[in-house]
Amino acid sequence: MALNTIIIGGTSGIGLETARYLNAHGYSVTVGARRPVDTDEGINYLSIDVTDESTIEKFFSSLPNNKIDSIIYTAGTTTSKKNITDFTVAEYRRVHDVNLLGAILILKYAYPLLKKAKGKVVIVSSFAARTFSSFSGFEYTISKAGLSGMVKQLAVEWANDGVLINTIFPSMVDTPMLRKNVEQAVLEPIEKGIPLGRIAQSEDIAAAIEFLISERNSYITGAGIDINGGQFLSG
Repeated sequence: MALNTIIIGGTSGIGLETARYLNAHGYSVTVGARRPVDTDEGINYLSIDVTDESTIEKFFSSLPNNKIDSIIYTAGTTTSKKNITDFTVAEYRRVHDVNLLGAILILKYAYPLLKKAKGKVVIVSSFAARTFSSFSGFEYTISKAGLSGMVKQLAVEWANDGVLINTIFPSMVDTPMLRKNVEQAVLEPIEKGIPLGRIAQSEDIAAAIEFLISERNSYITGAGIDINGGQFLSG
């Protein structure tokens, strides 16, 4: 029987590419996002706004079969790089509400189903949470770093219920959205600074996520997995 996975924010970038990867590998995939997604056949779509708690509650009450084996949180937004003197509370809240609070609310309503299934969660964070961001504002880095603390805390709290939760920290990923917004001349020096000599492909990220939510993972929880080609080395 196919495992049921929910991808929050799966209409572009890592979320969409992961949805396609999991669908191709036999998972039953439902994407939750604000706008419909034009995806491969077999991927379901349900409307959700992670900044609106009422739509989150409705989303989980509308799930087919009321069953979840795993959740992948990829929803995210960012800001442009700026000086702290240009900080605004409104912009901070906009980023925080999607990147961090949205994840918390999703898990609030998903947890009863995850507990029932002894399910798994993967939170897609960012290379920025491990170091810093060269392109985004500090609001983004703060929100992504906050996800790390959330995952560690919940991993301990959920352990007795058999629910595993982990984070991944991808660096720049080669997606259609990236190619649209970043010129090759900008990418070339970045790639030269990565020990493996290239930015990540979407399959590099999706394959790691697939392992963490699969039945092959029965022991990894509370972990942060770096996927950056050696760009950041910890340990």
